[in-house]
Formats: sequence, structure tokens, C-alpha cells
Amino acid sequence: MKNTKLVCFDLDDTLIREIHSVMLPCILNGKEKEHSLIQDREEKGLINYKEADYLRAELLLGLKESKIGQCFLDFAKPLKNIKCVVDRLHQENMKCIVITVGPKQVAKAVCDIWGFDDYYGSDYEVVHGEFTGAIVNYIGAEEKIQCLKDYCEKNGINPEECVAVGDGSTDIPMFHYCGKSIAINSSSKVRENAMYAVDTEDLRDILKYIT
Repeated sequence: MKNTKLVCFDLDDTLIREIHSVMLPCILNGKEKEHSLIQDREEKGLINYKEADYLRAELLLGLKESKIGQCFLDFAKPLKNIKCVVDRLHQENMKCIVITVGPKQVAKAVCDIWGFDDYYGSDYEVVHGEFTGAIVNYIGAEEKIQCLKDYCEKNGINPEECVAVGDGSTDIPMFHYCGKSIAINSSSKVRENAMYAVDTEDLRDILKYIT
């Protein structure tokens, strides 16, 4: 506990379930059906996750950026006690950040609602307050680990002082970088790359592996 300075969280299927960070703005823009068609193509292996995300981004054309924060909790399905966990880690002088492949605008909403210290995500272009349907900078597995390294360098935090919490393959590089790693509600492949693993609907269940 005394050696931990930073806990890094993935977003989709780690903090929020079912409705992912790209799906949520698609719903807000009335494009849920179109999103489902892209999801189906990805699941069938016709396109990879990155190609799918660029197609999903096009569905956000015209959506007002402000609607993300305003409507997030109307649709998102978060794990229980996220704020409780963030507050507890802050009490132990640990920073908490979110790094996601999804839109940084959704990551910001999560940061604002539950009190995370910082966030990183794919830069979905916004002009005059509205999404253009383009992605300026995409954050994949390699970029996620670079975001973590950048935050650590800026804040004087060593890898062994970090804990990574995630569920997917894009989190594995961060698991290998950090002193501790926790796979949450994840596949067996992801579990094999983590120090600890837990299946839960209550984020407080990770605290025993951190504090």
C-alpha cells in the first residue's frame, strides 16, 4: 500500500458494463441500430476493433459534445461503488486515472462524475461543439501503455508504484508494465497476464489487492 502511488483503470467492461464508451454516444445520436450492425461485423471477424471504431465514429456526426456529460448516467451501467473506491484510494494518497480506447469525451465524463485525477482516450474530433465523425488520434493497446508511461514520467511515478485494472487484451501491456495488475470480469487469456483476478459487480472488491 505504501509503495502504490497510482491506480490506472480501463473503462469499458472495467468501470462500465454492456453499454460501452463508443456505444453510448451512438445511442445519444439515435444510431443504436447502425452501431449494432458494425458490432455484428466485428464479432464475425469481418473487421477488426480499430476498423469498427472508425466506423462507429462516423455515427457521431452532428452529436453535441455536451450531451455526453449531461446524459451519461441515463444510459451507462457502471459497477457499484466507483466513487467509494476512488475516494478510498485518494485517502491513501494514490492517484486514479482512466485510460480507454474509447472517446476521450466519455472518459472525461467518467472523470468528472467519479473524481478521477486524469483521463486518456481516443480523440474524436469536435468542431464548434459537435462531433464531426472523425478520429484525430486513435488510442490502441500500444498507445494506452504510452499514455500510462507519460503520466508516470510527468508525475515522478515508477512502474512498481502503479496498479493496472482492466479486462481486455489492450490492458495486457499495462499489466506487464505495472508493479501490480488486476484483471476484472475478464477472459482466461487476460487473467493469465494479471497478478490478480476478480469477477464482481462491486468495484470495492479490488481494494484488497491494492490496500
